[in-house]
Amino acid sequence: PRQIPPGGEGKISIKVDTAGYGGRSMDKSAEVLTNDPKEPVVQLMVKGPVDKFATINPRLLNLRGNAGEALEGTVIIVPDEKYPFKVVSVAAKEGRNIRVALNETKEGGKSAYVLVVKNLKADAGSYTDTVVLKTDSKLQPELDVRVYTYLRSQPPAEKKAN
Repeated sequence: PRQIPPGGEGKISIKVDTAGYGGRSMDKSAEVLTNDPKEPVVQLMVKGPVDKFATINPRLLNLRGNAGEALEGTVIIVPDEKYPFKVVSVAAKEGRNIRVALNETKEGGKSAYVLVVKNLKADAGSYTDTVVLKTDSKLQPELDVRVYTYLRSQPPAEKKAN
């Protein structure tokens, strides 16, 4: 309930987003407001290790080069043995600036995926997109990989003196 009467009992549920904490410890707090003048605010702590669902390397893909160059990068995705999954589809959210492909492979004897990202943009500038990998896991139905692209404008060719 939203309110617990004086002397009454109730449950407080806290939902914590553990995204980005896989393989590390997490420490979050929540405030509970009371009408107790001695303790008007109670801090509740949620603390502990968060299991790693998958190893994604690199977590953020940076494509850097000159405008007009063919740029491509790869990301390795290895499901954790405790939470095996299959990737059922892959797509770029925006889809205008990058092309993606996914191949199954083995990494250290484990089932893994190689995500290949190719830049499609020719104009100089900075571009971002997110690659969404849909999985067959109810625990983590989607994985995201951010892609940052920076294309420098090419300097004009220097004229050669005769």
